Amino acid sequence: MENDQIPVVPIILGLFAVVAFVLFLVMLAFIGFLISRAVKRRSYDTGRGQQMQEAAGQLGLDFRSQAELAALPFLLSFEFFEGNPLKFENLMTGMVGGHNAAIFDLAYRNVGGQTGGTTTSRQTMCVIESSRLNLTEFYLRPEGLIEKALNTIARVDIDFAARPDFSRKFLLYGKDDGAIRHLFTEPKLDFFEKNPHLSVFGGGKHLCIYQSRFLIHPAQLGQYLQYLSYLHDLFRQ
Repeated sequence: MENDQIPVVPIILGLFAVVAFVLFLVMLAFIGFLISRAVKRRSYDTGRGQQMQEAAGQLGLDFRSQAELAALPFLLSFEFFEGNPLKFENLMTGMVGGHNAAIFDLAYRNVGGQTGGTTTSRQTMCVIESSRLNLTEFYLRPEGLIEKALNTIARVDIDFAARPDFSRKFLLYGKDDGAIRHLFTEPKLDFFEKNPHLSVFGGGKHLCIYQSRFLIHPAQLGQYLQYLSYLHDLFRQ
């Protein structure tokens, strides 16, 4: 080596090559993580399925691990705020308080992002079908940032001047404002003010409750059926 000089340029190029290779491996690992996470979100969770099946047995309900939307066709007549329904998972059906009822995890496609990408999400829902119900179609959900933005654009929220707490906590809307105002009596407003986490929709002889974008733990299903039975008695004719 002439004049004992260290070949700086080859060393720097070598370091750049090593760093670039490491970054390439990190990028591949990150892409693999995203793909595996997406696949997991779209696939059926057998562990939860076993727990839900055990809960169905304890509640005296029939159980199906997966079912097409045609299993409960009336639900498709309602709007789903969270996304486009795909299928039912952990579908439980039977009688609750003498009326037909169902509990299920709804898998739905949530569309968003500037690139038009989609993700699959899930939420647990409980629905009752009763001849004692004759409901005007309504939707009630906790009022978060998305709901506030929707109301700013569409002005759909039904507020009650005498119940500012309820009006602040919830977005309430439907096709017939007058009928919905008549439907939401003081006992109903009291119940929802005390349970601000619940989302509810109903129409005709059907009433459904859930927590938006939330899977209920199997041990809590009995509590949600109590909510459902209580609301049925509040809303019945």
